[in-house]
Amino acid sequence: MQSLRIAYAGTPEFAVPALEAIMCSQHQLVVVLTQPDRQSGRGRKVSKSAVKQSIISGNVPIFQPDNVNNDEVLSQLSELNIDLLVVAAYGQIFSEKLLNLPKLGCINIHASLLPKWRGASPIQHTILAGEETSGVTIMQMQRAMDAGDIWLQAECEISNQDTALSLHDKLAELGGVTILDAIKKITKASCTPTPQDPSNISYCSKLKKIDGLIEWSESAQVILRKVRAFHPWPGAYSSLNGRRLRITKALLGSTDVCTDKPGRIVEVSRLGICVAAGDRVLVISELVPEGGKCVSGIDFSNSNQLENQVLGETAV
Repeated sequence: MQSLRIAYAGTPEFAVPALEAIMCSQHQLVVVLTQPDRQSGRGRKVSKSAVKQSIISGNVPIFQPDNVNNDEVLSQLSELNIDLLVVAAYGQIFSEKLLNLPKLGCINIHASLLPKWRGASPIQHTILAGEETSGVTIMQMQRAMDAGDIWLQAECEISNQDTALSLHDKLAELGGVTILDAIKKITKASCTPTPQDPSNISYCSKLKKIDGLIEWSESAQVILRKVRAFHPWPGAYSSLNGRRLRITKALLGSTDVCTDKPGRIVEVSRLGICVAAGDRVLVISELVPEGGKCVSGIDFSNSNQLENQVLGETAV
């Protein structure tokens, strides 16, 4: 395989496996771009991005510009004689100048099987849609969001236990496994990327905290997907007597039709707190009460009077 001078742009954990694959390859990693260090948490401690932490002991230059499209930044990158810029969850939109700066352009690792789920939250929306497979797409970047031609895709199964966190980890590793094969294709004159099918495009927006609010009139399956899709953020939540309950694990209850009022706690079983949904019972097996720690549904029921209580009746 032809050896390339590669720049890498990424910020969170999702971007680390592909970066590590490139660092261990015959390609030359000439610079890493990542978001500036940020203050976070109650103590406002300065935290480094996952990508920066993964190479902190290396000798690769790290750029952390507030604006990657700044003329000074573009000038610095131009001097590095970059063949290819690989991007994974970097966090800034690239200008036309930057997209055209590397000899082979810029490629992006996207966490869905494009053209499905273009946008900011593909992992969560894949689970919300009840899909059984997901994957990563390596695409040539262009100005339109996630609309570039496809170099390579790789699939993985979604289990009925997968949350956004576990699927994220699967896809991050898949990106690391796939990226070098995609780069190999890009270096071959005989290979060309495949345009996306415009008839199969779907979009997903950036998540907001309110997205996690549970509507108990919805089906138990839809609510269960929300619990899985929104773990760990924004979290699927409801309320009990005006106090927020974040539901971290749940399962479908009896297959019998439930005609009770949606949100009513119908019983507490050995599996957890049984709540009437729009069609059947959903069992809350693990939750986080407002101001408290994660507990099992059984433990929560032992310290709270739940009989005939209705979740979500008081606004959160």
